[in-house]
Amino acid sequence: MNQTINTTTTDKYIALLREAVPGICAEDMDMPLKESGIHSLDTVIIRDCLERHFGFEVPDEDWHRLGSISESIAYMTSRSIEEQKEYSLEKAGVLYRNHEIGLPQMANSALSENWLLKEMGDMHWGLLSRGLEQKTSDFADANGNRLYAAFIRVNYAISPLDHFKENETIQLKGALKRFGDYSYLSSIKGKCNNKQLQANMMTSFSAKKAADNNQITQCASFAQQINHIEMMDATPDFYTQHRLLKKNRLEVVESNGIEFQVSDSVLASKLHTINRHYEINGVGLLYFAAYPLIADECTTVFMKKNLGLKNYDANCHTTHRDIFYFANCNADDEIRVELNTLEHLEGTRVKYSTSLYRESDNKLMAKVFTVKQKS
Repeated sequence: MNQTINTTTTDKYIALLREAVPGICAEDMDMPLKESGIHSLDTVIIRDCLERHFGFEVPDEDWHRLGSISESIAYMTSRSIEEQKEYSLEKAGVLYRNHEIGLPQMANSALSENWLLKEMGDMHWGLLSRGLEQKTSDFADANGNRLYAAFIRVNYAISPLDHFKENETIQLKGALKRFGDYSYLSSIKGKCNNKQLQANMMTSFSAKKAADNNQITQCASFAQQINHIEMMDATPDFYTQHRLLKKNRLEVVESNGIEFQVSDSVLASKLHTINRHYEINGVGLLYFAAYPLIADECTTVFMKKNLGLKNYDANCHTTHRDIFYFANCNADDEIRVELNTLEHLEGTRVKYSTSLYRESDNKLMAKVFTVKQKS
């Protein structure tokens, strides 16, 4: 661990550390911490300052082996360079991305769930495009008709969204496998200091008839010449649960250790008018990322009016979602949202399920299962 940093870099980090510990000087940088006279509390502050600057935590066993502030900075710089190399590497089947959390990645004083969904969706499509060596706009059936990699199920467990802070770095890693030629399942893991994300996303190639989003069907053929994506040995439970729920043959959804009762009971109902500028994607479909947020509208109204939780939407943040997609709709449709179940869990968590229907023909569009935690 005998690493040093040059004078110019030293001056940079002295300025950084002085914002947290004003008494830091050049002599302190190379002096063994135990001999420097730096207070133990200031050492904790220095460590926190460096971890926030570099965007990751140093394991305790590594930190205690570092003899000076200069060694600590050299270690973290070296590790940061290696991680940047790793996360910029894009190879078939695996994709890495780093994001500094800025205002575009935030909403409601927390990590934006809408941004996160779109980013994970883009990773899924990117993996799919690279594995098939085709642009997403070139996906077509044997007759040349445009195909869409439509999401059929997305679930994720995440640290409370309000625990993610501005200027922190979130690191994402995605991997993709397939079931047959039409269905693709990605696993996306994320970390941001001590905060974690685990997500699964499944798409199935589909086509729509004419310009009607109500007539979307799974494709019967696919004009693919190359497919580098690994085939799964057996039908994944993730896919089987979707088929069973679609056929109304599933009573309980088990998702990341949480069980949700499947119900058609109606505790509350609300009509949603689609915002074309925000909820319709680039090919004219209702954006997959809009479904859970539309579902939340009904729940928020219920929580505020019926349970008197006036600050529910500001204080409660998602820790778990499981979204089953069954249909899309046209931009001029209205969506009826029904709150089916609501249950308070241990601590400050609430669990609920919602259903989305096309108001025009009562077609079930999605079931959304959610857990939120109060700040």
